Amino acid sequence: MRDLLFVFSPLGTRHSPLFLCYAVFMANTRSATLSIRLKSETKRRLARLAEASGRSSNFLISDAVESYVADQERMLAEMRQADGQVKSGHYVRHEDMKAWLLSWGTDRELPPPKCVCGKVHADESPRPRSRG
Repeated sequence: MRDLLFVFSPLGTRHSPLFLCYAVFMANTRSATLSIRLKSETKRRLARLAEASGRSSNFLISDAVESYVADQERMLAEMRQADGQVKSGHYVRHEDMKAWLLSWGTDRELPPPKCVCGKVHADESPRPRSRG
């Protein structure tokens, strides 16, 4: 179940306040407490950002950690997939890729390198030529 929370965010100055009201859907989920150490300057910057955004430091930290964890999980999954492709013989040799990339924009541009297995794969498409 989701709860609807209305957030009032300051837009103006202290003497002539303007507020933006927007709705935030919050999932009814349990959370756990985690203690972290921050550099003093980072903590000050976080406090300024929290005040400027109308969010709590806890919200900003939680959002940052969730984003970081998702990015790391995605990266590790892609690395596992790439490792599997290499182990099964589907990859382009570093030297071939380097030579091709260094040929871009020259009069002697090389064709895209081929997979070492010798097969043409669906994701192997030539680089679009720039129109000079």
